[in-house]
Amino acid sequence: MSKNFKLQSAMEYLMTYGWAILVIAIVLVALYALGVFNGSAFLHPSCIAASGYICTNQTAVTETGANAGNLLVGLTFGQNGGSTVYNAILSVAPQSAGATSSGFPVASSLSSNTNMCSSGGNCALVAGGEQQVYFQVPGAEFTSGNSIGSQFSGYIWLNYSTSQNPPNNAMNAVKVATLIVKVT
Repeated sequence: MSKNFKLQSAMEYLMTYGWAILVIAIVLVALYALGVFNGSAFLHPSCIAASGYICTNQTAVTETGANAGNLLVGLTFGQNGGSTVYNAILSVAPQSAGATSSGFPVASSLSSNTNMCSSGGNCALVAGGEQQVYFQVPGAEFTSGNSIGSQFSGYIWLNYSTSQNPPNNAMNAVKVATLIVKVT
């Protein structure tokens, strides 16, 4: 008789905990399906600038019309270093873009260039100055796609010279920021 009570007790134990484990498994599957465990869902847009540069207010939108499929990236860029840089041209390259042997992105992966020219035609990036800039990034260049809610991550490159009229080979190219932004 005591043997039957032990079997019944074991069976009740297994059934109680079995149902609890089943409910927990169903909840975990539902949370996974909703994307709760997707790390990029918690990733906030950011623009991390190198020392001496400013990068804020980043946005990314999918273009429509004649430029459909391209990504339009906008941000406020500036520098707070001690000296003015001249002939400043910014570009964005997706992190997925290939690199040349010197470490620079492959030219075909770069966005449209954005000159840092003021209304007077001087393409100088003055110390302490900021400017709103926009880049058109080709749609085929980033791996996660350009649909709303997808993420774009890339690097901002600055070509510049230290004098107003440099010789042809006096241009410098540096990676000045890392950009992560969700497409809206």
